[in-house]
Amino acid sequence: MTLRADILIVDDEEAICFAFKRYFESRGARVEVASSAADGLARYRDKQPDVTFLDVRLPDRNGLEVLDELRRDDPSACIVIMTAYGSLKTVTRAVNGKAFDYLVKPLDLKRAGELVEQALASRRAPQRAPGDDVRACGDIVCASAAMQEVFKRVLQVAQVDSAILISGQTGTGKEVVARAVHDHSRRKAGPFVAVNCGALPENLVESELFGYVRGAFSGADSDKPGRFESADGGTLFLDEVGELPLAAQVKLLRFLDSQMVERLGSLRGRQVDVRIVAATNRDLTRALEEGAFRRDLYYRLAVVEIALPPLSEREGDILPLARHFLARMDDDRGAARTISAQAAERLQRYPWPGNVRELRNAVEHAAAVCAGTTILPAHLPHAVQSGLPAAASTSDAQDLLDRYIQTLQPPGGQLYRSAVEPLEKALIRHALRQTGGNQSAAAEILGLHRNTLRAKIREFDLEQEGGQ
Repeated sequence: MTLRADILIVDDEEAICFAFKRYFESRGARVEVASSAADGLARYRDKQPDVTFLDVRLPDRNGLEVLDELRRDDPSACIVIMTAYGSLKTVTRAVNGKAFDYLVKPLDLKRAGELVEQALASRRAPQRAPGDDVRACGDIVCASAAMQEVFKRVLQVAQVDSAILISGQTGTGKEVVARAVHDHSRRKAGPFVAVNCGALPENLVESELFGYVRGAFSGADSDKPGRFESADGGTLFLDEVGELPLAAQVKLLRFLDSQMVERLGSLRGRQVDVRIVAATNRDLTRALEEGAFRRDLYYRLAVVEIALPPLSEREGDILPLARHFLARMDDDRGAARTISAQAAERLQRYPWPGNVRELRNAVEHAAAVCAGTTILPAHLPHAVQSGLPAAASTSDAQDLLDRYIQTLQPPGGQLYRSAVEPLEKALIRHALRQTGGNQSAAAEILGLHRNTLRAKIREFDLEQEGGQ
């Protein structure tokens, strides 16, 4: 990669400036370095660089204020904001200030190089009129780099009307993200209508979504608008869209192509102005292969995709989220409470299989049983105190099993053995660890005869783990 570009680095950390300078100069770029806001402004006005990397925390001024000043002086400036102290407020201000992009420390130099190439390309491309300013992202809370990327995508796509498909495990906050898209769009004054497609009885899906006219079926005594019409001028959020029956999928596809809905029993279409945001916790690619979800509908819904990481991959968000939930409960209670260091440690250690929803419920539990001003470990649910998740629900367990089976690719006729043997081995290993290697106790936990367990231990080569 050869970069014929003038680059300015504004950061008071010498190591970062040195790394940037060496990386970009080795690729043909000319690099200027400034360690303060004042020096950075002076060098920018003197050199007019193609791309500027600007740190948020500078010794003499806030980098976001410098961003505003540079953009006023030069509306075409390509400025990438850098910070180790990411927050939603920082992301929103950076986007409002028309930053080209946003990097979270520790920095990825390869990603920085990609941004320089993109910035150079954008300077050569025709410029669009800037969109409306955006506001804070409501109930979305983050500190992790992964969720800041989600915020950035939300703010970018909110200004267009393309369909969006949000994917993620149950409880990761798909509806919260959908609401954030709506709240930052031109539709924010219109309705936000949420529908859980999985909760609609199959025989009522079409009438609920598209409405019906009087006499359409037995009991249809009057006309009734559907959810599409209720969302006219706003956003329709279709949660668990993968659960829609095929007949409803056909009508949804027709709507996406025409923005027209037909009530059951009517031959007259109605024009509505609705943006579709869909969400799923299923693997829709598998549903495509099985014929349970239309391929053409999938491509129409997934114009923009937003993938939400599980909370276990966002450790930096756990405490900020917990404090956010606690503060909201305390607003209703009229008193502020804090989370002790010991309780915070338990929250950080727990794997959160139920994701953000489970964390919110855990904080609500703690707030309900805490009579004082500090949340202690004893106030947390037992599973969080112990660090061991409660048993998964049947649907969650089935989802995990389905995903496990999908990963298997055995030769013909070996699927059963390939699936069962690893599970047997894992169960036996778990029981042996629980009992400190005591085979009699492990056999009792597993409901096996001791001789059967001993044979399995030999079969799976687990003798070192089951010594008694």
